[in-house]
Amino acid sequence: MSALRLNRFGRKLMAVYNRKGIFSNRTDDISGLEQALRHRFAQVDIAVHGKVALFSARLP
Repeated sequence: MSALRLNRFGRKLMAVYNRKGIFSNRTDDISGLEQALRHRFAQVDIAVHGKVALFSARLP
């Protein structure tokens, strides 16, 4: 998600969440998310809405 442009509040919130360990996604991107999911699941659907990636993943 590093290519996303966040406003000041979004940058601050992401920094706090990453620092506390709630998130660990400073260098994440959609292709990496898809690759990780496809490595573990047979069916993967990802939709990006604004600055959020929503996904579902299922085994066979």
